[in-house]
Amino acid sequence: MFFGVITRSTTWKSVGYLLLSFPLGIFYFVFLVTGFSLGFGLLITLMGIPILVGMIAASYGLGEFEREVSNQLLETSIAHTDRISLAEGFWAKLKELVVRSETWKRVFYLLLKFPFGIVGFVLVVVAFALFGLILAPLFYEQDWYNLNIGTIGEVDEIWEAIVVAVIGVGLGFVFLHLINGTARIWALIADALLGPSTTAPINRYQSSAQ
Repeated sequence: MFFGVITRSTTWKSVGYLLLSFPLGIFYFVFLVTGFSLGFGLLITLMGIPILVGMIAASYGLGEFEREVSNQLLETSIAHTDRISLAEGFWAKLKELVVRSETWKRVFYLLLKFPFGIVGFVLVVVAFALFGLILAPLFYEQDWYNLNIGTIGEVDEIWEAIVVAVIGVGLGFVFLHLINGTARIWALIADALLGPSTTAPINRYQSSAQ
């Protein structure tokens, strides 16, 4: 139902996820751009190699964190990929970390989180601002409220405030549906980029563990 969206737990999980994505997206973007730029810039001194390895490992770990968050808030069922943990020895694990597509998909996912976080934050802020218009009939006469609606001008009549409140709440419900739709789209992206690669061949470590 259209108005039932406000009572669904998935709606508020989506709201929480989109709000959380904004600061996380900024952090991921700054962290990745700074770290990889520094690593590649210092490759000529060989100091860049451990920095790049550290960045790749950190990206994989952050992707694992995002997988858990997605499973909890977006109600996805993204499986854990154990290809790296099954590798025996430090160098084998390092090789798996660098060559596996799962690692680089996670890097791409973390970079995408920045624009997604901005879009999600805007949707949530607009939705709550629209619902806030329900207070217009109560405060339209107050100087501090000072509600202006485009070409209509200042709202200074009770009927205008009521109309604004009704329209605002209706649009607020529309934005809640947009928030749910955005979260569902992102859940598909998370499932595609954070889960194990189905096309990757089974390696000898997995074979020996079975």
